[in-house]
Amino acid sequence: MNTSNDQPSLTANEIRALKLILNYSDRVSQHSDNFSNAGMDELTSEMGWNKHQVAALMGSLESKGMGSYEKNDDLFWLTHHAINTIFDIIDAEALQAA
Repeated sequence: MNTSNDQPSLTANEIRALKLILNYSDRVSQHSDNFSNAGMDELTSEMGWNKHQVAALMGSLESKGMGSYEKNDDLFWLTHHAINTIFDIIDAEALQAA
C-alpha cells in the first residue's frame, strides 16, 4: 500500500506488526502517551514467528522510517510517522469496510 510519495509501501506483515505495537485505538491517545513499543518476545508470540523472522521484520520497518530497535531495552519503538501511517491505513480500511 503506497498512499503518497512520503509513505513507504508496507507489506501485510509489516502492517500487522505495526497494529500489534499500538497501545491505543485512536491516533490522539497514541501520540499523547508516546508509549508505542513492543519487545522481541511479544512480537514473536503475537506473530507466531521466530526471533530471526521478527528481527528481519524490524529491520525492514526501521529502513522505512517506521521505528527503531533499542537493544538495551529489547524494544522496537514506533516513530510518529509510523503512528500516523498505521492510523491512515486503519482509517482507510474502516472506510472500505463501510
